[in-house]
Amino acid sequence: MKKLFKSLWILLGLLLIQEMVNGAEENVALRQTCTQSSIYGTGYAGYAVDGVVDSYSHTGTQTDPWWRVDLVKVYRVNRVAITNKLTGYYYYRINGAVIRVGNFLNVYSNPICAVISTIASGARATFSCGGMEGRYVIVHIPGDQKIVTFCEVEVYGYLAGNRAVDGAATQSSTSGNWFAEKAIDGNRGLQQLYTGCSSTLNETNPWWRLDLRHIYRVSKVVVTNRNDCCAEQINGAEIRIGNSLENNGTNNPICAVIPAIPAGESYNYLCDGMDGRYVNLMIPGDMKTLTLCEVEVYGEGPALKRSFVKMQFNSSKDLTDPSMREHVLKQLGSDLADRGFTDVKLRWSQTPKPVIQKVNDAKRRCGKGN
Repeated sequence: MKKLFKSLWILLGLLLIQEMVNGAEENVALRQTCTQSSIYGTGYAGYAVDGVVDSYSHTGTQTDPWWRVDLVKVYRVNRVAITNKLTGYYYYRINGAVIRVGNFLNVYSNPICAVISTIASGARATFSCGGMEGRYVIVHIPGDQKIVTFCEVEVYGYLAGNRAVDGAATQSSTSGNWFAEKAIDGNRGLQQLYTGCSSTLNETNPWWRLDLRHIYRVSKVVVTNRNDCCAEQINGAEIRIGNSLENNGTNNPICAVIPAIPAGESYNYLCDGMDGRYVNLMIPGDMKTLTLCEVEVYGEGPALKRSFVKMQFNSSKDLTDPSMREHVLKQLGSDLADRGFTDVKLRWSQTPKPVIQKVNDAKRRCGKGN
């Protein structure tokens, strides 16, 4: 039997899938540690953060009852959602409850997010807190003969504080022991510069880059300058934020240009919610040195989660053709949407490469058997 061979194109490509997190905020109170001023029956405080609306927390009848959840870390709280107990006539017990967000265990030491006028029996209501910072979320009802009871408390927000300390730093070169990561160690290095500051060599276009590990919406960058003879070295430095590593990240959009920072001072630069995983500082020009005693990054996020998926396509079509690759992405996006993944962005992170395989294509006979 004569064997016939044909070429089968197997095209391998690496897809980058970006899933929007802000489309599905995380409830940061879920299963966290709770406490309350008293307990009635089995109405334990933790039932209000167990994710089950059939259970409920319940204090005793008392003066100024309260309930508190510990978020463990300080968050910027955007909103709090409360599901009232399905109590029929007694739904009014929630009326006048005060939601507070802050960092103090004492109820009244924390600022007010909202006051609840009423929530219908078994209903869920959401209250905006406008990014208030706090580790604790407290619900209390002022007055005598009061009860705090609800089925669920949800807290939505994002971690507050300096995002740079969780990142990784690198730079174009290193002078002595002035390593890149010293600019994100939480030490502004003003007493002993060499133990707390980063510095490049004297070179052309020196740069320093922070990898935040996730994409954030950066609200501001704080830069602390060195506290010695050479404060003017920072003059003209560009702060860039983005997701590209092209040209070591220095091609990303500009947040700000630093005209000057006095020795030992920390200046804020507003970035108006720019999206980016990488924060670069770069000084254009020859014979420049970039020294940073601390870089702090503040913002909301992570805004995007990234997943790399290696996929194999068996196709007789040429996926090195950009229009054909675009067609594949649209088809994949449609298939993901059918499975409930609607807030997803797809792109090729590298061009697929063809591989030639020989396949036996001998003719077959159709029949009922031998």
